[in-house]
Amino acid sequence: MSAQNSQNPEKSRRPGRPKGAVASAETRERLIDTALEIFSHQDVAETSLNAIAKAAGVTPAMLHYYFHSREQLLDEIVEQRFMPLRRQLADIFINHPDDPHSALHQMVKTLAHLADKHPWFPRLWLQNIEGGAQLLRQHMCARVGDVTQSPAMLAVRRWQQEGKVNPALVPELIMPTLLSLILIPLTRISQAPRGSAFPALTQDQVVDHALSLLDSGMFAQPPSRSTP
Repeated sequence: MSAQNSQNPEKSRRPGRPKGAVASAETRERLIDTALEIFSHQDVAETSLNAIAKAAGVTPAMLHYYFHSREQLLDEIVEQRFMPLRRQLADIFINHPDDPHSALHQMVKTLAHLADKHPWFPRLWLQNIEGGAQLLRQHMCARVGDVTQSPAMLAVRRWQQEGKVNPALVPELIMPTLLSLILIPLTRISQAPRGSAFPALTQDQVVDHALSLLDSGMFAQPPSRSTP
C-alpha cells in the first residue's frame, strides 16, 4: 500500500465497497437467504438486486460488492443451497444400491424433512413448476448437466431391469412425481387460508399418503391389459 493510501484508508477501498465493510460470510449468507425467500414468492426474472438489498436491510452498493450481477447471485444460490440438497438426495440411492424400497421411502421422508427445514424449498419448487423460477431453473440445469445420468435415474433403470420396480413406470418421471407428491401438498398447506381443508393436514399425513401411493404403484406389477 502506498504512503498516500496508508494515510487515507478510504482510498484503498475497492470501488463499490461500502464504507467500513469487511467481507463477511454471515452477510453473504443473509443476502442469499433473503433472495431465496423473495424468489419463493415472486418471479425471479422480475426481482431486482435493489429489491433484494432493501429486503435484507443493506445498501445496493453492499449487495453489489458481494454479487456483481443477478447471474452471479443465481449461480451462488444453486451452488450453496440447491446442490447440497441434491447431493443429500443422490446419496440415498448411492447408499441403497440394491434396495429400492428403502431408497424410495427414505427419499420421501428426506424430502419432507428438507421442506420443513428450508421453507423456501417447496415454495420455490412450486414456482419452478408454474414458471416463475424459469431463470433459476436454467442455472440449475447448467450446473447439474444430464439428469438422465444421475444416481437416482441410473438406479431406477437398473431396478427395472432386475424386476424390482414396476417396468411400466417411466424413469424420467419418477423423480418429478416424488417431488410433487411431497412438495406441492406441503406448499399448499403452508399457504392455505384458514377454513380450507389443507391447514388441517400434517406433514406426517402427507408422507404417509405418498408412501402408500408409492407402495401401491412403484413395486406392484401392473395388471395385464387386454388387447382391444
